[in-house]
Amino acid sequence: MKRWLVLIALAVAGLLLLRNEIAMMLFRQVIAKQVSTDIVAEHAAGVHVASCGSGTPLPDLTLAGGCTAVIAAGRLFVFDVGEGAPETLARMGLRPARIEAVFLTHFHSDHVAGLGALALQRNLGEGVSTALPVYGADGVAQVTRGFDAAFAQDHAYRLAHHHTLTTPPQALQLDPRAFAPPTEGYFPVVYERDGVSIRAFSVPHGPVKPAVGYRLEHDGMRVVISGDTMSSTNLVAAADDADLLIHEALAPRMVAEIEKAARAAGQETLATVMHDIPNYHATPVQAAEAARAAGVRALAFTHMIPPLPRRLLEGPFLEGVSQVYDGPVYVLRDGTLLSLDAGAAPEERSLL
Repeated sequence: MKRWLVLIALAVAGLLLLRNEIAMMLFRQVIAKQVSTDIVAEHAAGVHVASCGSGTPLPDLTLAGGCTAVIAAGRLFVFDVGEGAPETLARMGLRPARIEAVFLTHFHSDHVAGLGALALQRNLGEGVSTALPVYGADGVAQVTRGFDAAFAQDHAYRLAHHHTLTTPPQALQLDPRAFAPPTEGYFPVVYERDGVSIRAFSVPHGPVKPAVGYRLEHDGMRVVISGDTMSSTNLVAAADDADLLIHEALAPRMVAEIEKAARAAGQETLATVMHDIPNYHATPVQAAEAARAAGVRALAFTHMIPPLPRRLLEGPFLEGVSQVYDGPVYVLRDGTLLSLDAGAAPEERSLL
């Protein structure tokens, strides 16, 4: 009997050892793929849009804070950097070291909270020697200085610990590139290089000023990013004949349910926030109306309020959209990549 118990114990030990070796083999494969993947290099031609954060301040473990990435002319541009977005970028194979510049739509925390982590993630790449350019309307320098100050001790620790790093300290910092808030009907170029131009335009976002959206143009393609906004005729003008409009949206009926539940639970602060936020966000139908009025060829939703943890909820969120806009509609989730094609609807796939 003891002999059988010994044999069983040895067999179990062998199986556990085999299981651990298999786990390590899979781990090596995953890590090798993760560190070698370079989506920007793989998509050097054309224009490609990726969601590195479609979330909001409302908690959702599947969605990082607001972040949209665009690959154009073999360069990576990032629009807003919410909490968790830098890590999501890396997981998607969009190396932060590849980032040409960051463009902030406004300074709400859910659009800027990841800036410090992004500077650190970017520094893990090869050949990074300069500060990360961060474009935004007046006030952007105050934001970047705050992050530089908050992370200064962290940067000093890391440079002191990793003696073989040749990274200059400024490579871990943020370089603000401020521009004056555009007036209504004026879409100034705030970035232009290698055939890529990026224009800014003002949008209404309640008491949040400045608040802007962006239009990226390259190789005859136009991508418009709304930022947070109410229904906006200025956005419609800026998005005229765009290939893709990326628009935030709030579903009033669904938010009202959160307010109702919060009041029933005695959470008056949450209920008040849910009561107030519809007055400075566009609804999905209003975003669709903007897409139709501007004649855009495709519409993609991001920054969905409330978050949509299950695809089943996309139905209520998109209620009424198809009645006002008949083009392709996408609900962006973290990892979604849209490759633009002038002659067809964007091709969709996931990088996660």
